[in-house]
Amino acid sequence: MFTLAARSFRNASETFVRAHAERIAPGQSAYVCFDDAPDDPLPGPLLYHANTWPRITGSTQRPALPFTGLEALRTRVVASFLKRNDVGTMLAEFGPFGYRLLPAAERAGARHFVHFHGWDASRVLSDARTLRKYQMLWDRAAGFFAPSRFIADRLIAVGCPASAIEVTPCGVDPENFPLSRRQPGRALAVGRFVDKKAPEVTVAAFAAAASRHPEARLDFVGDGPRLEACRKIAEEHGLVERITFHGVLAHDEVRRLMARASIFLQHSVTAPSGDTEGLPVAILEAMSAGHCVISTRHSGIPEAVIEGESGLLTDEHDVAAMTAAIDRALADPDWAAGLGDAARARVAERFSMDRSVGILRERMGL
Repeated sequence: MFTLAARSFRNASETFVRAHAERIAPGQSAYVCFDDAPDDPLPGPLLYHANTWPRITGSTQRPALPFTGLEALRTRVVASFLKRNDVGTMLAEFGPFGYRLLPAAERAGARHFVHFHGWDASRVLSDARTLRKYQMLWDRAAGFFAPSRFIADRLIAVGCPASAIEVTPCGVDPENFPLSRRQPGRALAVGRFVDKKAPEVTVAAFAAAASRHPEARLDFVGDGPRLEACRKIAEEHGLVERITFHGVLAHDEVRRLMARASIFLQHSVTAPSGDTEGLPVAILEAMSAGHCVISTRHSGIPEAVIEGESGLLTDEHDVAAMTAAIDRALADPDWAAGLGDAARARVAERFSMDRSVGILRERMGL
């Protein structure tokens, strides 16, 4: 049996977690998470609230173990769950959850792998305690995965053995993102309104370009602390009727918006905290839909978006360059569609979920 461990299976911005849960070892998986059980049941037994007082789906009984400290309790309960389900391999999503669950995997005799993604290989690397815990992983875990070469190299620089880490982008299913109708002037942005997404730059650049293109419209999906600042920018430019802030939407609703957009915007940057992206899944989804992606030379993004061939990239925080890129895509929709066609082909060849899951399965010997 295989176990996937994650902070949560409920997080709408981490669609790759649910995809891994369903695709890595169908019919042969158990699950561990630190959050509530998801509303949509997983296809196997689940140990949830593993970080406080664990429960198992289908059971009303709490584990009959003495509370001898949180870490000791977690290790005992998770190890018992792994043994009961005859788990030989566990994959933990995100570095900090990987080291928290390493003792349980060892106690159960399971090989332990860790999939890093972004913040767990950027802002936390300045913390000496985290680096010491990561060293424990480098010494004792069976292997590691990173969504981009950029993230893999960061981890190698802090001690991860180069031979132990595999670059594995979080893939997408191209059939779930068919070619968009590409409505002229219709742009889309999807992401949390947080520092590393620099949403104010996206809104300001779109507003400047839209002043020359009256047909231009922007749908912005997401929520977070920078949302109100973005609303004010839209108001200042008189674009409240042309920029729609949708808040958080279900994935089906995001796909509906992708099915009509022609341009996808994401101005990813390194946040003041040091937080960075890995390789944003939303960008891969937009490429699959044939959008002209306009983003930044940041982290793993240039590994997917080939500048001038399958999208446009600017420097971080460069509002003028972002404006110029949007302006060019709006002014020449046929040229922009050509970039989108190349992006769609690139995702199908290199960033499909089947390819990603295949790499994970092969490396873990499943």
